[in-house]
Amino acid sequence: MPKLFVFFIFLFIGLSSLYAQSSNKATIFFNNGKEYKKKKMIPEAIQAFKAAISLNKKYDSAYIELGELYMMTGKYNDALAIYKKAVAINPTLTGALVGAGKIYRYFRSNTDSSLYFFTKAALYDTANEEIYNNIAWCFNTKMKYDSAIVYGIKSLAVNNNYRTAYGELAYAYRQSGRFGDAITQFKKTLAVSVVDLAYLYTGYCYAELKDKAGAMQQYEELLKINTKMAGALKKVIDKME
Repeated sequence: MPKLFVFFIFLFIGLSSLYAQSSNKATIFFNNGKEYKKKKMIPEAIQAFKAAISLNKKYDSAYIELGELYMMTGKYNDALAIYKKAVAINPTLTGALVGAGKIYRYFRSNTDSSLYFFTKAALYDTANEEIYNNIAWCFNTKMKYDSAIVYGIKSLAVNNNYRTAYGELAYAYRQSGRFGDAITQFKKTLAVSVVDLAYLYTGYCYAELKDKAGAMQQYEELLKINTKMAGALKKVIDKME
């Protein structure tokens, strides 16, 4: 057997062994990180997940855990950096795409970037109501209500009890002038939980439809839980013929 061939066999075996050892150590650090996190030992958990990643650059779960801890501690720049690094390694890593989308939505007020990451996430997770609803929110913010309606419907197709999606869809319908459809969605929201904004905007929709009785009914319900909003609705009702 040629000496060079034997050399490469031993080299391959050696590298495989080193990789296995490194991977095992990464798993140990990851599990330690989970335990630290459970015990609210956040700095220790962060260091453990960072160590896991340093040993295994493709450790998807460690990236997600580390990004989450950075977000929990208000380190949004660090969280965004780790999510982007994870996506560069694994473009289909939904957790990192969603994490980045949330940072751009809630902490950067960058709707376009938020929409980019949520839309990417939707390509790889087609049964996630939260992702679809976030896309609907982005389109509502951009005043692209027809697109918001499409994704609001997709969100509810996944989970018909997802209250947040009812509100987002209802808003898109109202802004599109589809007041009857908006009322239907707002009432579905109210069937899940009592929300003052849902009563308020349902009342506004009835007013747009010139249905004073319907608007008054929402006013009376709203008066029980938010007198200020009820007063705002009453002013609109009083102007109706």
